[in-house]
Amino acid sequence: MEYALPIMTGLSLAALTGFRAFLPPLVLGLVYRIFPDAVSINHQFAFLAQNPVLICLGVAALFEFLGDKIPLVDNFLDWLSIPAKIAFSAILTYAMIPGATHWFYLLVAIVFAESATLTVHTGKAGLRAASTMVTGGVANPVIGFIEDMISVAGAVAAILLPWLGLLLIAFVVYRCLRFLLGGKGGNDLPNIADAKPSFIWYDISQMVSRWLFSIYNRMTIHNYEKVPQTGQFVTVANHGSILDGFIMGGAVRRPLFIMVKKEAFDNPIKGWYLRKVLCFPVDRSKVDATAIKTAMKILNDGYNLGLFPEGTRNRYGRVSEFKHGAIKFAIKKKIPIIPTYIANSHNLTPPNTLFPRPAKMSVHFLDPIDTRAELEAGRTEEDILQMLYDRICTKGSEVMGYDVRETPEQAAASANEQAAQSA
Repeated sequence: MEYALPIMTGLSLAALTGFRAFLPPLVLGLVYRIFPDAVSINHQFAFLAQNPVLICLGVAALFEFLGDKIPLVDNFLDWLSIPAKIAFSAILTYAMIPGATHWFYLLVAIVFAESATLTVHTGKAGLRAASTMVTGGVANPVIGFIEDMISVAGAVAAILLPWLGLLLIAFVVYRCLRFLLGGKGGNDLPNIADAKPSFIWYDISQMVSRWLFSIYNRMTIHNYEKVPQTGQFVTVANHGSILDGFIMGGAVRRPLFIMVKKEAFDNPIKGWYLRKVLCFPVDRSKVDATAIKTAMKILNDGYNLGLFPEGTRNRYGRVSEFKHGAIKFAIKKKIPIIPTYIANSHNLTPPNTLFPRPAKMSVHFLDPIDTRAELEAGRTEEDILQMLYDRICTKGSEVMGYDVRETPEQAAASANEQAAQSA
């Protein structure tokens, strides 16, 4: 227990910095200054109780307190205070361990403390964004005052009553994690729904996806020379797994914006990440004007687009009929379409699977369809869509050894089964 309670106290204080950067160290300094026998601090950090430090922390805490009560300013301060929160989270945890000099304690302070800080900070930011959206920021000062009280009361409890403080902070962290890992906010909260695509994030994700699928699923890529290395294109593929977007991204090796069902963005963390790696949501229950505008802007800006025109994944290794209008973007811009067949991805994430299975997969690129030439030859959008479907199904049947086209009877049976599972 010599180190257990101090570490708990430090982690609790670190979590509280997720609410306020300067209140927890100010409270620690004041308590140590007024009741030096009530708390043990690593002698290296005794300076927290010195007058100049307390005055600086007090002034900073006052500005943080006042600024947090002003809408818009509070969001600015939220981002501005992140470096201070990260720094104080490690300092507070390390400071609570008497005589700590071993690298292990510094590792605990950096990794665990900052994880607690960022978890609470992100949960708080999400709650604040929800308040701004629902109340126009009117409720933000009240929420901010509650956060102030939690920071002060939690810090005092963590220092003087470590077990009580730990329970309080554990509850706060649990609520933050429940929000971040839950199914609400990913499409609504401004800080998440407005996340901008990042080509750096995409490049990293693409590289990791290709590496993991190549090793774990022995994924092979065929006829990659069919993918243009210059100019625009739209890839169209069958859809058997929730990971098909990452499979396609890893195989194409060029930036590819992918249209994904809106429900995949419901989780705040997942929704933010998907947006960073060039995915954008589409509401499949209606004609989604926002998704259409996004897709057209992507093509107008000179980027490439990835589509799965079945509209939903087929979990049985078959290819459903393509939705009408699925290739409208490529037709309107007269951009080449790259038909693609992804083999065996339906066995990667079958229903009720917690972790992806090591199913062997392959990606097959086919000859591009020159939409401009096809339109000039008198073919309609429906003709090109059917041509696309036939080519993908022909390749799929060749690779899989059975006819992958889904019959109307199979489609009805699949729909009934999925409806029964979701009921």
